[in-house]
Amino acid sequence: MAGKPNTNFQAAIGALVVVFGLGSWFAYSAWQGHGKALADLRRADVTVGGLLRGAPVEGAADPVALTEANVTAAKNDLAALQARQVALRNAIAGEADNQIVSKFGGIANELGTQIQESVSRWRRDAAAKDVKLPKDEICFGFRRYVRNVGTQPQRLYTEVDRQRLIIGWLFNTLLESRASGSPLFLQSIDREPIETFPQVSGPAGDSQVFTLDTPSAEVLSVKPQSDEFILSGHTYRRPGLVGSLAFQVRFVGRTDTLRAFVNLIQNSGRPVVISSIQVASPSAEALRELFAAPASLTPAGAVPGAIPALAFGGIADAPVAPGTPADKPKAERLPVVRDGAAEFIVRIEYLFPVAEAPAPADANNATAPAK
Repeated sequence: MAGKPNTNFQAAIGALVVVFGLGSWFAYSAWQGHGKALADLRRADVTVGGLLRGAPVEGAADPVALTEANVTAAKNDLAALQARQVALRNAIAGEADNQIVSKFGGIANELGTQIQESVSRWRRDAAAKDVKLPKDEICFGFRRYVRNVGTQPQRLYTEVDRQRLIIGWLFNTLLESRASGSPLFLQSIDREPIETFPQVSGPAGDSQVFTLDTPSAEVLSVKPQSDEFILSGHTYRRPGLVGSLAFQVRFVGRTDTLRAFVNLIQNSGRPVVISSIQVASPSAEALRELFAAPASLTPAGAVPGAIPALAFGGIADAPVAPGTPADKPKAERLPVVRDGAAEFIVRIEYLFPVAEAPAPADANNATAPAK
C-alpha cells in the first residue's frame, strides 16, 4: 500500500495545473486587450489632435480646426442648406391652392369608370362649344382604357387620376383660349403613360382580369397607343430632385388661340412649364375637319416662312411728293399673309419635387411603428 499513488493528491495537483493554465491565459488575454486599448487610444489622440490643430483647406489662410466656433458655424450652414432645400421644394411644388392633387382612394375599376366618364364629358363640352374633334373619336390620352371596355389602370392609381385632372385642366384652358368664332380643331391631348410600360409595371402576374374582347396584359403593356408618347429631348426632370408628368396638346387653329393658351398656362400659377412648341402647316384633311368651307381660310404655309394669323398693312399715309396731284388715291392696305390656320403641338410638363428616399431603418428599431 505504501507504493500505491495517492489518487487524491494527484487530482489536487492536476486541478492546480489547470487553474494555473487558465489564469495564465486570462492574464495574457488581458495584456493583449490592454495593448489594443492603448493603441486605439493613441490613434484617437492623434485623430483628435489633428482635428484640433486643423486641416489645410485650399483658399483658406488658416487650417480649419474642430473648434467650438467652427462647429457652431457648420451647424448653422447645415440648417441654412436644409431651409434652402425646403424652399426649393416648395417653389417647385407651387402654392397649395394651385397644385393639382388627386384624392382618389378607390380601386382600379372605379378609376377606369371615372376616366371613361371624364372623356365622355370632355367630348360633350367640345361639341357644345363648336370645337371640332377627329372623326376617329378622341380619347384624351386614355385610349387604352376607353377603347377596351373593361380595362383599368394596373397600378399607380393616384398618379393616373392626377393625370386625368391635369388633362381636364388643359382641355378647359384651351377652350378658354379660343376667341369667339375662331375655328379650333382639337386633334388630341396625349399623355406619357406611367402605369403600363415594362420598366414601371408591377411584378409579373400582378394584373387585372380582362374580358375576351380586351387585348392581353402583355400587349397593353408594350404597345403604346396613338395618344401616348414617351418624353424625349429637352425636359425639366432632374433625377432625384424634380419629377414631371408630361402631356402634349395637338390642335389646329389660329395663332391668337396659341398665344392665349400659352399666356393662360404661364399666368395660372400652377407648377407647369412648356417644354416645346412645334408649328406646321395643317394637312388638307385637317383643314376639312376645321372649316365647314375650307376655302374661307388659307393654310398658314401658303407663304413660305410666314407666321400664321399675322397681317401687315401698306403705307397708307405716305407723304405726297411734289407735283403729285392732290386727289391721288391713298395706297390700299393689303395683307401680306392671309389670316390662316396652323397645326400646333404644345408639350407641357407638370412639375413636382421628388420625394426624398427614407433613411435606412436602424436594425434595433426596424419594427418600430412609424410616427
